[in-house]
Formats: sequence, C-alpha cells, structure tokens
Amino acid sequence: MLLLLLSMWWQPAMAAEPDDDPGPMVIVNGTRSPELQPYRYMLSGLDAFDDYHELAPKATEVRFRMTRRDKAPADALNELAVRLSGNQTDIALPLDAEHSFLLPRNEQAEDENADVVLNKKKSNYGFMPLVRSPGVPEGMRRLGDIRLECRVLVAVGKNYIPFLVRAMINTLTLSTDWCGYKDFKMGVKSDVAIAGATLVDGDLRVPLKVGKDGKSYTAPIGDKHYSNDALIEVELM
Repeated sequence: MLLLLLSMWWQPAMAAEPDDDPGPMVIVNGTRSPELQPYRYMLSGLDAFDDYHELAPKATEVRFRMTRRDKAPADALNELAVRLSGNQTDIALPLDAEHSFLLPRNEQAEDENADVVLNKKKSNYGFMPLVRSPGVPEGMRRLGDIRLECRVLVAVGKNYIPFLVRAMINTLTLSTDWCGYKDFKMGVKSDVAIAGATLVDGDLRVPLKVGKDGKSYTAPIGDKHYSNDALIEVELM
C-alpha cells in the first residue's frame, strides 16, 4: 500500500515536465527557465542528510547526481550546466566526472526563493542523491549510504505530496521516516549492465533482485536485520 501511494503521488511530482517545456535556460532581469527544483525543496534534502547522518557517519557530503531520462538524447549530459539562480543570486554549481554537484547553503538564495536551474531542457533530466562513505571497496555500495540517500530523496519529494497523503503514509508506516518502513526497498541504478547483486553482511550473503533493464537492483533498506555497514557487490555482465 505504501509503495502504491508513493507511485501515485511522488513519481508524477518528481517526473519530467511535458515535452512542450521551454528550451534552454534564459536569465533576463531575474526571469529563470527551466528550473530543476526550487532551492528550498533541495534544502530539505540537506537537512535530511544532517538529521540522519548516523546512517553514514564517515560520509562528509551529499552530492546530487544528474541523470539522463530514457527518452533524452544519448549526449544529453554533455555540456550540461547547473546554477543556483535567484533575483540577485547567480552561483555556478560545477559538475564532476559523474555529473554530480554540491549544493551550498546560501541565506540570500533562500530568502529569494531561488531555483536550481539547467542550461538545457529539464524534461530530459532527473537527479539522485549520492552518498559515499570512505573505505568502501571499488564497485561496491554500503547499505547505510543508500539508506541515507533515500532519506534525502524522500525529504525533497515530500514537498510535492499533499498533507493528507503524507499523513496517511505516516499512519501506515507508524513513522515519518518512510525509508525505515520494514518493507521499504529502494531501486539502485548501475552505470553498466549487471548479471547479479548480492548483499554481504558478515557471513551472510543475500541475493538481490536485478531489474528487467539489467542496470538496477533492489536494496532492502527498511530491513533492520541488515547493518548499515553491510555491502552490496555486483556481478558485471
């Protein structure tokens, strides 16, 4: 039931705008288009990173990774630029090699209700939080990092969900921490095709479900039987 409600309300809100969305970003006398997210919504994600930092205590930051939607051109991420833009605020948010950026806290941008904006058509893009604890072996993910990513993503998404629906989900989960719901599982994308994924927690090895696309797997982030330090290893095709 929880997943059904989330799919009804959260996914449309976080999805792309219609195809007739404006084209490249233009900033003229404070007019901005197209925004990726309102800055104040993204700040909810930064707050969640701080509030749930015990899930990944060694992680120093959360980045936001730009992703290309399936219908987008193959080169959509090339020359993509992201900025924090308000009436007076104009701050470049440089992308790293993984097309992720750091979002600063900026009081002026918050007061101006600034937006995180792109230089390209926003309907071609999404974003995902990215948390990485140091010391995790190459090609593996730490379960606590993924749990924290979920908290950041849900915190942003809740801004789009009506109060009554949020209250209903809180009642179903007996908590405001939806990612901690015992049956909550989160899809994790891979940059390359994978043949399998396995959760490793001490001597325990648990096969995880791989998506039909062969580039994602499902992580049991709500199952408290698995420690935050559990690792997920993937088998490449």
